[in-house]
Amino acid sequence: MRIGIIGAGAAGLATAWLLEGVHDTLVLEARESVGGNLRSAYVPGGKGTPTALELGVQGIPLHLSTVAGEFTKSVGLEDRWDELPTGCALVHDDGPSPRSAGRGVNAAPRVTADEARAAEELLASHAADWERQEIPWTATLAESVELWDLPRHVKDQALYALPASVFGCAPVDARNLSARAVGPLYADPGPEADARTYRLRGGMQSLAWQLARQCPSAQIVHGAAVRRVRRSNSQFELVDSHGARHLVDAVVLALTAESARCIVGELGGTGPLRRILGAYDYNDLVYGVHSDPCYLPAERGEWAPMTISLHGAWAETTSWHELPDGDVFVSLLTHRETMPRASLTSTAFRLLLPTPAMLTAQAELLRLQGEGGLYFAGHITTPLDDLDSVLSSAVAVARRLAPGSPRLATFTGADG
Repeated sequence: MRIGIIGAGAAGLATAWLLEGVHDTLVLEARESVGGNLRSAYVPGGKGTPTALELGVQGIPLHLSTVAGEFTKSVGLEDRWDELPTGCALVHDDGPSPRSAGRGVNAAPRVTADEARAAEELLASHAADWERQEIPWTATLAESVELWDLPRHVKDQALYALPASVFGCAPVDARNLSARAVGPLYADPGPEADARTYRLRGGMQSLAWQLARQCPSAQIVHGAAVRRVRRSNSQFELVDSHGARHLVDAVVLALTAESARCIVGELGGTGPLRRILGAYDYNDLVYGVHSDPCYLPAERGEWAPMTISLHGAWAETTSWHELPDGDVFVSLLTHRETMPRASLTSTAFRLLLPTPAMLTAQAELLRLQGEGGLYFAGHITTPLDDLDSVLSSAVAVARRLAPGSPRLATFTGADG
């Protein structure tokens, strides 16, 4: 069969890699480079060797990432993991934002460092319990947190600010996220687990490049957004932004729900799919790399590898990288009132919000998996938007399309 894969992020490329040698694959990618949310930036070094910084997936905790670990091992990157420094600080930027009138997350009293640390430890303990007890995915964070005997300012400025800084929403809106989807970001892994986080030397995007390199028979087309899809007898005809027409026997949509909804809208009889995909909600995020410590405390001794800045209605992160040629920072810039003075690069993302409505729709989407030759992979199929889950979704699709693929043998425990 010829399989059309739309989207060359981790899920799309992993699907193509798993199908290599079994089916012919065509991968159409709207951007000029592969990787999706595996997006690395490279800062020039004094010796001519650039240093990779992550704008997308920052790294992974290997104790939770068996599938990601197996993929990197399978493509020859297993010895390329570097441990990331740990430590997080919470700071208040003075002066409420005019955008935040009425939101009130920074109202006095302000949360102290000790209160924030204790709140994070409490969240870690409860998050582990949510997973063990398998609470419903549709249970919100507020349904648990509001029962805890903590001051209002600690809940708003510490507990809710943590997931808000990841998903790009205001802390007040983080209350409505799925507790079980948020929990793994903070859950205590237990005394026997390796709780450290790692990233690939050379950048997380190198996994995408390696997957693409090891698909020699795949046709990967960059800068080719899909403009139109229609059924042609028992096949699909894909028309890309170059005007090229491609006939395929099945389609794997490994892209955002919004883009997938536009694509299936071209096909007849897909009303239920369009309704389901319409329930997905995204935030627009902008990340930037800069060399001035504009969002960190004035005293260098107070810097941490990760800093969450509370300003107005928002909580946004800055990661500090101490490089041989000087300090470099990666910051979430979406709602900042002041931009960095020494900006090196920036990029935009669409980040899915794990709300109960989205997770309910996702369960419906999975029941339609493969119907009429349409398959879905990536974050729109997984309650956890992490690299391991995204790669597991590719394994699940490959099992349906090529159960005899030799490359699937390594992933017998993955269940996408």
